[in-house]
Amino acid sequence: MRVRWPIALGTWLLVVPGEAAADLLHETVDGAGVESVSLQPPGGSAEPTSWEDLGKPRSPGLHVLRFQVTSRALLVPHCAGRGRILVDGALKDPGSKGPRVIRFEGDVGQAHDVRVEVNVSTYERRVACGEAPRGGAVLPTRTGLTTLTFPSPSAAAGGGEVVVYVPKGHDPSKPAPLLVGLHPWNGGPWTYAAYRELLEEADARDVVLAMPSGLGNSLYTELAEAEVMRAIDAVEAALAIDPRRVSLWGASMGGAGATTIGFHRPDRFAFVASYFGDSKYDLTTYVKGVLGGEAGARKVNALDVVENARHLPAFLVHGEADASSPVRQSVILDEAMRRLGFKVDFERVKGAGHEGTLVARYLRRVVERAATARAPVHPARVSFRSVRATDTEAYGVRLVRAGERDAFVDLEKRDDGLHVHAAAGVVEIVLARGALDGATETTPVVWHVTDGRPTLRFSK
Repeated sequence: MRVRWPIALGTWLLVVPGEAAADLLHETVDGAGVESVSLQPPGGSAEPTSWEDLGKPRSPGLHVLRFQVTSRALLVPHCAGRGRILVDGALKDPGSKGPRVIRFEGDVGQAHDVRVEVNVSTYERRVACGEAPRGGAVLPTRTGLTTLTFPSPSAAAGGGEVVVYVPKGHDPSKPAPLLVGLHPWNGGPWTYAAYRELLEEADARDVVLAMPSGLGNSLYTELAEAEVMRAIDAVEAALAIDPRRVSLWGASMGGAGATTIGFHRPDRFAFVASYFGDSKYDLTTYVKGVLGGEAGARKVNALDVVENARHLPAFLVHGEADASSPVRQSVILDEAMRRLGFKVDFERVKGAGHEGTLVARYLRRVVERAATARAPVHPARVSFRSVRATDTEAYGVRLVRAGERDAFVDLEKRDDGLHVHAAAGVVEIVLARGALDGATETTPVVWHVTDGRPTLRFSK
């Protein structure tokens, strides 16, 4: 049971859904956003520009943002590659991650000169910041960006912390959809906090965002997948989240991870989106050092468990000029899902490469899909392939594996009975109450399996 009580903070009234939610309390600055700045590119001269235009293509290297504010405090947003923050020539931050609240001393009407260094990468090729800087008064809040900590056996590898975005004006008593973003190679939990399009659309559609750690450049193997699930559980303990409206997305390594984790645990998610992610890893590349060999790759290849996505719609985005992950990686997954009659949308983008601008281009659509998608509870048909001993259940259908090899079942309830279309590598199938659209012990079983029929029973 989740207990709620009010906490008075000045003129603010916060409703906290349990003790863990106190971790989401943080400071922000309430005021108008900065609209005009000057931008000095590498080796060039500063030129005036608007904050809205910072997302235009930029040359890689160190860019310097400069603007003035007259207020008690300043919120500097999280930006991709954000370095030093200087105010009136004094260093205020050496280059930490996340939004930074800076308090000013002196007269209220004093103007302060602010310089923010941003290192534009060859991946982003733009000045990417989650929002505009704001000058004003410091206030406590439970909306916006903050971090939530939780116990994790992988804390030493970067686990135990998830970046959370609570939409502005969010009603904490209303169960919300949750969109979980998995970071790319060389990224981290703060990577997507620099995407203005993501935060703005989350505000517009009241979608809570979670951005967990992938434990470094893990390719979202089993330890990292478990860390993602712990992060989701932590967010669900701190906020009212609709468990049927949890979705996954990511880019590059994160895109592959989104389909990997989503297909391993299809009943936990409503929708999955992958930007230029590998669906079947090429072991002649660098990934061999992480995955080891075919056995390791099979445990993370989305294509090898594509049957599990029967009720999990997918959205794939891939640039045709991608030299890091060939567009073929999304083509084969799209073809496999369509061949099985599953729901998949594929944006194959001409001239686009492995780049953050492509991510930003379709992010609003991803949030829109996450806002409306709902996972079924007891679908009439369940197909599930287990490639790991830890993956044995979906939608109330649990299989007992015959050994180390893959296990697979395909069951469907029809008007004339419960059809077992396939069962391989399985010694027993156990159905939870209500599974398969309410099948019961009296439902006739129609076997399409001729050899090695497993035991089929209902859990007590």
